[in-house]
Amino acid sequence: MRYFIDTYGCQMNEYDSGLIASMMEENGCLPTEDPAEADFFFFNTCSIREKAEETAIARISKMTYYKKKRDGIKFIVTGCMAKHLGARLVERVRAIDFVIGPDNYKKIPEVLFSHPVPVIKRTLSKRIITDFNEEENYLGETAKISTPISSYITIQRGCNKHCSYCIVPYVRGPEKYRNPSDVIREVTLAAEKGVSEITLLGQTVNAYKSSDMDFADLLLKVSEVKGIHRVRFMSPHPKHYTEKLIDILLSIPQICPHAHIPLQSGSDRILKKMHRQHTLDEFMCILEKFRGKDPFYGLTTDIITGFVGEEKEDFEATLQAVKDAQFDAAFMFSYSPREGTESAKETEVLSEEEKQARLETLVELQNNITLERNKLMIGRTEEVLVERPSTKNSSEWVGKTGNFKKIIFSSNSAKPGDYILCHIDSVRGWTLRGTPTIK
Repeated sequence: MRYFIDTYGCQMNEYDSGLIASMMEENGCLPTEDPAEADFFFFNTCSIREKAEETAIARISKMTYYKKKRDGIKFIVTGCMAKHLGARLVERVRAIDFVIGPDNYKKIPEVLFSHPVPVIKRTLSKRIITDFNEEENYLGETAKISTPISSYITIQRGCNKHCSYCIVPYVRGPEKYRNPSDVIREVTLAAEKGVSEITLLGQTVNAYKSSDMDFADLLLKVSEVKGIHRVRFMSPHPKHYTEKLIDILLSIPQICPHAHIPLQSGSDRILKKMHRQHTLDEFMCILEKFRGKDPFYGLTTDIITGFVGEEKEDFEATLQAVKDAQFDAAFMFSYSPREGTESAKETEVLSEEEKQARLETLVELQNNITLERNKLMIGRTEEVLVERPSTKNSSEWVGKTGNFKKIIFSSNSAKPGDYILCHIDSVRGWTLRGTPTIK
């Protein structure tokens, strides 16, 4: 039998898809990228924005075509949307057989292979498995590695922050931290398979703690694993950038000089309404500690425009913060309320057009900053991890620098997984162009 996985959303969902893949293969199933061959269809979904849910539901509805072609096919919806919508998913798309939340993936083999009652005869409650389980941390489980070059490894699940706009605590539950020995075991297994770049994942990854070990300690342990050349992490919270952590980040060569730190707004008034637990000054102090040590330290962020209650002065404060921060890149969104969150209960005063106009202004500003930051790289020689051939030119390759910038270069001998030194010659659009040099 074969399984097909359609993954939406964040890197944690990508990791969880790898976890599901491992469980399916342990039970004798083979992977397929062709839906026409699949017996089991997994839709690993995202709920961060309503549009993400609608996209997934539309995709699932479209894939019901395969159910009509062949008997016995099972549709399983997993991920954040499974927890958020639960039985409502089955009401909207009757072809869905099971809805399984993020704390219940270990039940997938039993649900699919061990239950004698046909799905059609099971009660709805037996098909909706979405309860939180504060004890479930997938101890001993290992996600299937999707690429031989780099790998995501989840170290923390859930979130305790309850930002007023965010659905994550309601679909992922409170924070849980994996046992450090389990993390190191999985990192070691990945390294033995040739993976040299590890990205540690968590909703608030730098809040990690286990007994007397904190996130800085874990980073140090991961960096010491033989074969691991680069360590990254996503997605941290400004509140947990301790002096100890910053010292580790700046002193350990295996830890990449890049940090993704969500700002969300440059207005202290809006940050307070968002329950972000930090001020703009505190945020900027973190950036200064990185850029003060290394002006080329990669800094990326998330920003929301048009948050409920945002005045013109608040938006201008965000623009000024972006100018001061000089982010290398940013994920930028206009605010959209999420059912079940605190801010969704408030009345919006900005129209969709006004929110979109603010977003476009911010995007234009950040794009100009990104271009100027990339131009500063010209003339430098950077170590590059080769990722893949260019889709536009078979003689060119795509890689990333340590500070998370994409670079394209020509080479007759490069292959995925190589580390090469590359002289940066120019910038085209927002992409660096370079020439390999001899080490």
